[in-house]
Amino acid sequence: MARFGVLASVTCLVASGYGASNATAAPSPSSTHGTAGVAYAGSLTLLAGSVLGPKFEAATGDGFQGRGAGSTTLAQEILSKEISPGVFLAVGKKAIKMLWPTRSQFAIQLATDPLVVAYNPKGKYAAQFAAIAGHRQPLSSLYSLLNTSGLRIARTDPNADPQGVYFILMMGLAQKTLGLSFDPAATALGVSKVSPFGKTSQMVDEDSLIPDLQAGEFDASSAYLSQAIQYHLPYVALPPTLNFSAPSEDSHYGTVSITLTNGTVDQGDLITLNETLVLPSSPSAAPTPADQAADDAFASFLLSPSGRADLKNGGYTLFPPLFFGAAAGTTPSNALPKDLLAAFTAAGGTTSKG
Repeated sequence: MARFGVLASVTCLVASGYGASNATAAPSPSSTHGTAGVAYAGSLTLLAGSVLGPKFEAATGDGFQGRGAGSTTLAQEILSKEISPGVFLAVGKKAIKMLWPTRSQFAIQLATDPLVVAYNPKGKYAAQFAAIAGHRQPLSSLYSLLNTSGLRIARTDPNADPQGVYFILMMGLAQKTLGLSFDPAATALGVSKVSPFGKTSQMVDEDSLIPDLQAGEFDASSAYLSQAIQYHLPYVALPPTLNFSAPSEDSHYGTVSITLTNGTVDQGDLITLNETLVLPSSPSAAPTPADQAADDAFASFLLSPSGRADLKNGGYTLFPPLFFGAAAGTTPSNALPKDLLAAFTAAGGTTSKG
């Protein structure tokens, strides 16, 4: 069955040259092999298409087909049965938790991914961003620069994608942490009581955020470190107090929050990359045994030494995999398929006590 409607194989997206030397031609499909259907956060588009997919195909003989979009959007599409992936890679656990307990039974945290501010190296303000990135100007100058009339900022819709949430929350933390005399969320993003998410003209889909910046449509954008590295973009690094990637700062991140359109209060927390296996919406919608095996194999591949090395090379900060169960009593041993459990154990996986 089609996993994403009319589905195109995502195996050779080599933008900016990232992963070109790593992409390996997949072996000829075998009748005993299936195809992994993977829905992944838009920030993974390049890495999934140019590295993870091709390497998985070469290693297993299975196929790889995927869809990239904002994590929240993907979760909504899964729940509405618009797409039927077998694996879901999301930024944060919140999108995966939307599927609990009927469409997913667990989340495995794989890595963290610091928030940064990327900029167009050929843009009007590139020299000013470079001075801040090179510590020739104080970090507070970044927020004054972002307030510049005419400077074009790109970010994602917080109701569709977690990065949009983190970018707004980062502005609030910056005002507190740096002692700014102004609220950059209001002045740079247009956030107000009347417009809680700010200027819609700044919002673009996650999978087009970086390409639009590269094309010169924007001067700066929100980004994860992994995106900046993979697309060879210059960026301003943010300190641990502002980048949502330091476990020691987790309570600090939780001091800011945003209320989404659906009424959900989204509180600041660590930016993490997570995976889960998606359960079919009904027995009749179940994938073929070969495709199910391919789904399990791809989830296992991400926990393998090769998969983890690819994530690290892509800019992610790895830590031992951490398992979260959808319900009390859900453990790796009763929720994970045999091969995935073995890969989780071999990678030093542990179970969350929270």
